[in-house]
Amino acid sequence: MDNKIKIYESLLNEKAALEKECFECSLEYARKFGDEIQSLFELKVEAVTLKKKISFCVKKQYVSEKIYAFELDRYIDEEILEYQKRLQVLIEYNNAARENKGEPLTFEDVKKIKKLYYEIAHLIHPDLHPEYKNDEEMLGLWNKAVSAYKCNDYKLLVEAYDQIIIKVKDSDVCIKDIDSKIEVIQDEIENIKENEPYTYKFLLDSDIEINEFHQKLELEIKDYQKYISSLKKELNKFDIVLEGCEA
Repeated sequence: MDNKIKIYESLLNEKAALEKECFECSLEYARKFGDEIQSLFELKVEAVTLKKKISFCVKKQYVSEKIYAFELDRYIDEEILEYQKRLQVLIEYNNAARENKGEPLTFEDVKKIKKLYYEIAHLIHPDLHPEYKNDEEMLGLWNKAVSAYKCNDYKLLVEAYDQIIIKVKDSDVCIKDIDSKIEVIQDEIENIKENEPYTYKFLLDSDIEINEFHQKLELEIKDYQKYISSLKKELNKFDIVLEGCEA
């Protein structure tokens, strides 16, 4: 095999390993801090809602118009729709993280999974084997292998490997524009290492850092609770008419 192809294959494997680590870090981060982050985001949504209500009331008051509750509610429903969607995604992710605990893996388990994944990547990785680019069956098997690797599912990985071995055929490997592809994937690897969720690992590896972050989140939650209390007092100053609702 050409030396550049070996370098490219090595980089693809490194990127896959980093993405797997990111996935695991993200789950662990959600398990440790998910409830607090969710509570904090809920408070932020409530604060935004109250601020928008106050802004609506100020505008109505400025033009000497009555503030009807049904108009206010309709306005808020439209304004915070995107926030509610983001909150729902956060809730669903936290629930999935709690359910996806799995069994602890030994060093040998991890080594075995990684070795088999690399064998599969060598055989059918789409960037290494452009001949499979439009082969839906092979792409499906590749996606199955990637998913199994990320989730540490050795049994599923073996199943994918067996299916691949039956179908794969020896062929000469030719990677077009390999120099630029190597450069791109090197940049992608550096970007992964410099950003979340990969950087969560430095927090999650330290009990001191974990405790400090818990304290930071708790303090921020308390601050938002106080802020929301003050916003509610501000909103209560307005005369919001409950009657005259839509027919």
